[in-house]
Amino acid sequence: MKYLLTAFVAFVACIGMTTAFAQHLDDLRSVGNGIDINADGLVLPLTRERSDALGRIMSSLLESPPENMNWRVTRRAISLKKLDAEVRQIVERHEVLPDSIRYLGGLTSIDYIVLLPEENDILFVGPAEGWRSDAAGNIVGTQTGQPLLVFEDFLAALRLWNQPNAPRTVSCVFEPAAETQARLAGLHRQFASINANNANAYAAALEEIYGNVPIVITGVSESSRFARILVAADFAMKRIALGLEQSQVRGIPSYVSLVATNRPDTSPQFWLTAEYTLTTHDSRRLTWRLGNVRVRATTRATGGMDRAAETWARNMENNYDALVRANPVFGELRNNMKLAQVAALIHQENLLQRANCELTILLDETRLRLLEYPVPKFVEYRSVTTRNGFLTIVACGGIEINMQSALRNNVRLDNRIDTERARLVQLAGNEWWSQ
Repeated sequence: MKYLLTAFVAFVACIGMTTAFAQHLDDLRSVGNGIDINADGLVLPLTRERSDALGRIMSSLLESPPENMNWRVTRRAISLKKLDAEVRQIVERHEVLPDSIRYLGGLTSIDYIVLLPEENDILFVGPAEGWRSDAAGNIVGTQTGQPLLVFEDFLAALRLWNQPNAPRTVSCVFEPAAETQARLAGLHRQFASINANNANAYAAALEEIYGNVPIVITGVSESSRFARILVAADFAMKRIALGLEQSQVRGIPSYVSLVATNRPDTSPQFWLTAEYTLTTHDSRRLTWRLGNVRVRATTRATGGMDRAAETWARNMENNYDALVRANPVFGELRNNMKLAQVAALIHQENLLQRANCELTILLDETRLRLLEYPVPKFVEYRSVTTRNGFLTIVACGGIEINMQSALRNNVRLDNRIDTERARLVQLAGNEWWSQ
């Protein structure tokens, strides 16, 4: 079926009238979130021209939020049962999902999961606002500029963790081939010391050894938007670390600018991981208050302590909110970490069964297929020279969402939520969303 795909077909048609770069569907699906993916699966930075064109097209095609959905509110409720019914009717009419569903009613997060067994329903409750397209085609909140939760990412997470063998970890790693380390050892024997006379030759040899490094995605479909966000955020992190693009945040200079004249790790590893604060529930385990998501930035040095890498990771973590404002893909990453938390909790606590909430289409991959995006297979490693001019650095690492460790021993009873439940239940309405 083409229900989600149809919007992109129309999207391509419009792009074809205004630019030359999108002649078919694959061209459109290869761009966005700051990256471009060529026919060989190589991830490249999105050029300014393509980014600007994407922004113009998204602005022209994006549906304006309904007036009563355009307000910024601290609590908006999404009924899972009624959302399922609404989507089923749209599919049966062979129509395209409206933007109000594509962006989950404008939710920017989910704070509560509320079970309504007597109504065979589950409510998701969180802050929400209207939406708009920014200059690069990212969909963000009208008031805050924060990325919104995306329906297809929610479906990917829900389906991923609604199976007997749900993954423990979802990750994206730019992982050099096994023989790379052996070749690097030979290179370092050849270049026992690096100076102004051989620095360029060393850099060229290093890039030849790394070449196009494989992208390893685990736990989620490589062609999903969920995976694309992992890759795009990891790609942006590496480019910021190496100074290939500016973070646009004063507190996050490049890693390269922090390297002193002493020799650091030539392959520093930078990782972004999800850390969840305590999730609590009421006495009947019918109302759940989700812990906040914090994106942790860490370094795993391969050559001993690297103080510059540790400083850079700390800067990245401490200024993450500012980074989200500068580059929405980092907000989309945090949103998907939240959606993973929601889906994993539903799975672990059997919330669909306990609420008697039967989903007739949201879990049906044959009737409601997710879009398949070009698979990101490789990244071209770019090395840069430090300010002393004699050392070339290549960044490694990845992004990891470990839901098993996030939920283990991280759920507690809070009797105060019994009182809170009465107010949350009142948010339920006749439509799939209410406030």
